[in-house]
Amino acid sequence: MRKFLYTTIFTTLILISTAKVNASNDTYYINHENIEMTEQEYNNLRELGFSEGQIYRMDYQTFIDNKDIEATLLSETKQYVKTTITIRNGIKHYSSQIVSENDYLTSMQTHLQEPINSPNTSGSYYDGMTMDEYQVLTTMIASIDDNTMRYKLDVEWLDMPSTRSWDIIGIGIEAAKVQIQSLVIFREDWITTGDYYGHTLDCCPKEENTGGSVMFKLPSGSLRLLESYVYFNVTKKLNVGTLTSVVALGDYAHAITNISDENDAYDYYTVNYIGGIEVDEPYANSYIGALEAEAMFVGTW
Repeated sequence: MRKFLYTTIFTTLILISTAKVNASNDTYYINHENIEMTEQEYNNLRELGFSEGQIYRMDYQTFIDNKDIEATLLSETKQYVKTTITIRNGIKHYSSQIVSENDYLTSMQTHLQEPINSPNTSGSYYDGMTMDEYQVLTTMIASIDDNTMRYKLDVEWLDMPSTRSWDIIGIGIEAAKVQIQSLVIFREDWITTGDYYGHTLDCCPKEENTGGSVMFKLPSGSLRLLESYVYFNVTKKLNVGTLTSVVALGDYAHAITNISDENDAYDYYTVNYIGGIEVDEPYANSYIGALEAEAMFVGTW
């Protein structure tokens, strides 16, 4: 059994049953976990690629690990992905395409007004039925210092996936230029239709010279929000010299069949900056890949 990557959250001070982690007088923001942040700390997190929602839900350890890093967000690329599911001869067939932000927002409004629940089933009874699932992939590159960059990928579901198994999220890197210099960090967040906030850091991380990724389990139940992210730091390879561009290719592979255990498919996939996440047999047909979101920085490094 492969070991999960765990992050332990410590509470340093409890005052009238409320955690206070930054008791300074210049508090700018207090998040859902009652973590107090200065304006500088909040801005540091934003420049590292954390969204407003991620900062709102951020745990103490992630905050401590990142609050003092004065980075600069260099590149951000969003891809709006529509996956169409069509049932033919009792079998689900999947196809994905990039859509415009306007199409995505229009679909979001429609879903908010008339939520669509895709049947978690197959069979001839549903022949001819077509359903759409939408995701947003956001890949980012941030400069931390002269030697280090942060690669980050966010994935958000608009329609909750009907199949909940072991998915893969990862970022491909240019192996001839850079190497991973930190742990591969992951977090998954969800909010139930009953407004319960849940999250997990549990995953099976994989670090390769071509990229970093994790396998993780999707939560069950009725959800109104489902997001995940992965990030890691990279440094230049020895003797590479000055670089004029770097690429981070964010990708996501969704399990469309039940993967009973993370060990089943762990050794049968890889991630790189050309093809993204590539799943080999015998699991190639068990996953459908989202279309990648490529972030590129052009400049001197």
